Amino acid sequence: MSGAAEARRVRVRVPATSANIGPGFDALGLALSLYNFFEAEEIDDLEFLGCEGAYCNEDNLFVKAYKRGLGELNSPFRGLRVRFDAEVPVARGLGSSSTCIVGGLMAANALHGGKLTKARLLDIAAELEGHPDNVAPALLGGFVSAVITDGSVRAARFSIGEELVFNALVPPFELETSKARAALPKTLPYKDAVFNLGHAALVAAAFASRDYDALSVACDDRLHQNYRAPLIPGFQQVVDAARDAGAIAVFLSGAGPTVMAISRPDSGAFSQAIAPTLAARPEGAWRYLSLRADDEGAVIER
Repeated sequence: MSGAAEARRVRVRVPATSANIGPGFDALGLALSLYNFFEAEEIDDLEFLGCEGAYCNEDNLFVKAYKRGLGELNSPFRGLRVRFDAEVPVARGLGSSSTCIVGGLMAANALHGGKLTKARLLDIAAELEGHPDNVAPALLGGFVSAVITDGSVRAARFSIGEELVFNALVPPFELETSKARAALPKTLPYKDAVFNLGHAALVAAAFASRDYDALSVACDDRLHQNYRAPLIPGFQQVVDAARDAGAIAVFLSGAGPTVMAISRPDSGAFSQAIAPTLAARPEGAWRYLSLRADDEGAVIER
């Protein structure tokens, strides 16, 4: 293969994410050691490999983000062959959509000169997603607190390292984000808003200072979890089992239905303790994924 042809192909790795971290609705998120890989090559057609048929069209989020990136770079869309190698489960609250958005933007930028800064990529990704809580850690890695102001994202990130294990407890069913958002109330009691403000600030402070024991209190929420729990069979039972197994904090990952339990490294004690509950659920066995934080974020592999 010639050098010119080689330059028209790129492989992007994007981490899964867990958003909200309890009270930080649409603002807090972290990157995890579970990845989607996208290999993009410019051709004179649109071709999908390793992708479910329902997503093999121009509405595919990777393709839409890729085209949006080209528009930002003033480059025409010629065509695209994209291969998906996906580890992140779809519609489970682990940022699958955000991996596609970030992956598409990164691929477009890499194939067309790399002129877009990470700050600009983040602005575009948040525009496409509608909020920054998943796309920010997917792009930047680590723990990220982010807000959108006048169309621009302001983000603060912190490395997490190896001190924590993120135990993703994944049920055998999907929950669409639109359905999870529809379950939320249109108004909120003032005392609940104050509760969440204080707890979200404590989550950010805990990650910034690495005072992870504070997460046992900080991750409590009154804004979304109680309203979404009825959509998730087994939610409270799994949460209780995770706490009994020694988790520092337990919360709904993103819009759900995955439950995230944070623990210290323990040579498998947590997984052994919670395994019977996950296996015996009447709605079907839940999966267990032992993950660490990803501090790199999205990267171009070649």
